[in-house]
Amino acid sequence: MVDGVLRARPPPEVAANGAREWENAIVAYLVGKKLPGKSVKETLEKKWGSVGQFSVHMVGNGIFMIKFENAQARDWVLDNGPWDVWGYHLALRQWKKDMSLELGVCKSMPIWVKLRNVPVHYWNKMGLSYIASVLGKPLHMDANTTHRYALMFARVCVDMPASSSFPDSITLELEDGSTTQVGVEYPWKPPACTLCKVFDHSNRTCPKATRREWLPRPVLLAQRRPEDADGWITVRRKGNSEIMEIQAPTGENLDPEPAGGGEARQGAILPKTPEKLVAVNQPSMLHEDNLGVSPQVDEASKPEIVDGGPQRKVLFGSTSGHKKRKKKGHGGQGGSGSRKSK
Repeated sequence: MVDGVLRARPPPEVAANGAREWENAIVAYLVGKKLPGKSVKETLEKKWGSVGQFSVHMVGNGIFMIKFENAQARDWVLDNGPWDVWGYHLALRQWKKDMSLELGVCKSMPIWVKLRNVPVHYWNKMGLSYIASVLGKPLHMDANTTHRYALMFARVCVDMPASSSFPDSITLELEDGSTTQVGVEYPWKPPACTLCKVFDHSNRTCPKATRREWLPRPVLLAQRRPEDADGWITVRRKGNSEIMEIQAPTGENLDPEPAGGGEARQGAILPKTPEKLVAVNQPSMLHEDNLGVSPQVDEASKPEIVDGGPQRKVLFGSTSGHKKRKKKGHGGQGGSGSRKSK
């Protein structure tokens, strides 16, 4: 008990023995997906079963502890990545005694990179570590790079931050002061959020990203052109740049405003709507004296026909529709009527 608080104080050999039991384990988690431990184990057994026996232990929050029987099987899995389960990237780290098993905010992730055009005298663990440190924290190399089976490119696993720009080249300064370019390739890039600087999600699913909401066009136009407090709205005609000012009806007689925008003129009279006149057909004779002059019709001179009912007005100059049809059809027989033979 320390300061009234109970404490457990095991001897140091207890922690040492426990760490020795997990020294061949790796910590794994799926990027962007959480799957049950049984499904993960079945998939990994098909990929790693030929290397040796291993067990999968669920830690929580999508994190697994994978325990191998020996260090050779563990190193083979680490050196031959990247690995995936159901199409989702499986991030792997070698377990250490002081490693936290909480995923937390994913600000960095181990990523395999290919380094091309590396000078031969830098092709060793120390030289590749210095070159890869520009990208992040170097973790390990694959077997082909370690044994230099092929010098076309070096594969190095680097713990890269989410804020990285993923450069495609690294400037290497040589011992004589000259520089050379080392090419960088990424077989797989994790989706990163440039706003939060994390690998947990992308910009599309970021809660800080600006959302675009679809609105129907009438609603959008109504929001962009609200009605004024005094009842005035601006109406733009299609195909014309003319703008009309329309006022809500108030029941008052207002004088029209001058075109210059000044004060209203006193005594101004609104224009009256012209009355519609009914034109009456009347026969007229073209003469030199009345060319271009419409004939005047005297109401008193219009004849009226009384047929025992309401009075009807007869319009002069009109022709009977029956006569027109008879003339066009030659006596009602039409164009198809038969002609008498002589």
